[in-house]
Amino acid sequence: MKSQVYFIPASSSESLEIIHTKLLTLYQQANLNACFEPMDLVAIKIHFGEEGNTTHVPAQYLTPIIGALKKDLTKPFFTETCVLYKSKRSDAVNHILLAEKQGFSPAKTGIPIIIADGLRGSNEIEVKIPGKLFKKVSIAADAMMTNALLVVTHVTGHMASGIGGAIKNIGMGLASRKGKLRQHSSMKPRVEITKCTGCGQCMLWCPENAITMNGSVAVINEKICIGCGECLTVCNFNAVKYNWKTSNDLLQQKMAEHALGAVIQKKDKVAYLNFLMNITSDCDCVGGVQQPITADIGILASKDPVAIDKASLDLVEQYSGKTLVSQSYPSIDPTVQLVHGEGIGLGKMDYELIKIDQQS
Repeated sequence: MKSQVYFIPASSSESLEIIHTKLLTLYQQANLNACFEPMDLVAIKIHFGEEGNTTHVPAQYLTPIIGALKKDLTKPFFTETCVLYKSKRSDAVNHILLAEKQGFSPAKTGIPIIIADGLRGSNEIEVKIPGKLFKKVSIAADAMMTNALLVVTHVTGHMASGIGGAIKNIGMGLASRKGKLRQHSSMKPRVEITKCTGCGQCMLWCPENAITMNGSVAVINEKICIGCGECLTVCNFNAVKYNWKTSNDLLQQKMAEHALGAVIQKKDKVAYLNFLMNITSDCDCVGGVQQPITADIGILASKDPVAIDKASLDLVEQYSGKTLVSQSYPSIDPTVQLVHGEGIGLGKMDYELIKIDQQS
């Protein structure tokens, strides 16, 4: 049986009232509410946008969905995780402050923000999966503790995975720091001698005592190191380095397996919304103003992350006459994550697109 993907045309130039009407219609017709039960803790996984980013999904778009979740007596909250790179999103305190600045404050949305992997990204649960690369993956603890997920994704191009879609949103976006590192890096961290000041903070924070001081320079024992990323987080001098050159194909496969880990214990309790609006060549991790690479298309809803991402790619090509990657990163094949995801049971590439009349 094909997975169902619902689609309603929409544009960011439309009024907020029209967007609200369309989004609620889509939510209802796709029967996404069936994923949630009274008293469920429902994590709304979303990207708050890097500082200065203007093309992420605006918080005010989700007002009717939050209202519907509350009407069904669930307990919704926004969630995200700490990032690996140096940013206001690399620890929970600054991440929440940035999210509030971007319009996601409880005062404006009516729901709280919880950073799912804790203060610095190390609050995690090891989840068993039937993967081809991993048998266990590290997922943000609070993402695992919640009863259900509503995954809200701004579809974009991506420099490493070709598409920033639903699979990336949960695979990378709900992985702990260790999980992110396992996806991104094929090597353990090293210390760049010329930048190390010998402050010792990395040594204090290392959970495995894998870091020692050689005179005034920190040294990492690769045999002991578990790749958790604590040293990367606490170093204020950019002295900790990783090899970010893992092949795009392998990264996509690892990402799909972490996505499976994020949802494997939530059968029939995960819903997806993909926004094909303000589509940019890079994801919302890029700060500053980005220009859309194609016209707005609409919003999709499904209960299958593989199907909704496949439909997103197809719709971009159908409406613009060009593939997403040809307009962003032509050397990357974004279907690798879809094929691998289907192979491990994350979802199906074969889907039925159900277009909703704009007048519905």
